[in-house]
Amino acid sequence: MPSENKSVASGAWTIRPFRPNDAAAILGILRDSREAAQWPAESYVTLAASPSGLLLVCEATSNVVGFLAARRAADEAEILNVAVRRDFRRRAAGSALLVAALDSFRGSTVARVFLELRGSNIPARALYERHGFVPSGVRKWYYRDPAEDALCMQKKLIAS
Repeated sequence: MPSENKSVASGAWTIRPFRPNDAAAILGILRDSREAAQWPAESYVTLAASPSGLLLVCEATSNVVGFLAARRAADEAEILNVAVRRDFRRRAAGSALLVAALDSFRGSTVARVFLELRGSNIPARALYERHGFVPSGVRKWYYRDPAEDALCMQKKLIAS
């Protein structure tokens, strides 16, 4: 996992660990990302402080433009939330966040990564499929506002 002293730079942005003062920027991104899970700021601070948590931000010109929240349990990980500012979508920021998270998981004992997304979120599904995630099930009526099924996806990191 990128540490406070190690960031992953990619041309126009840097992927780095969350800092508590990033919470306001994350909430701003979420306000414009109705398809993402809407969590309170304290949840991100708590996740980042947890030994099993992974919270990365994408920063461009000193502004947070995206984030990825995940957690590990034993040999599995779950991507909990990903969102990118609307004006940075389709510019590979989400992909950079996902690659950084997967690299972090590969450096640990994680064998499989799971996630859920709205069935209607075609761009997110395409992103995850490009990175080797495959559908693994459906959770009926998982989302609210609007009510919608979740598509479950997974990716194996270690061959069994």
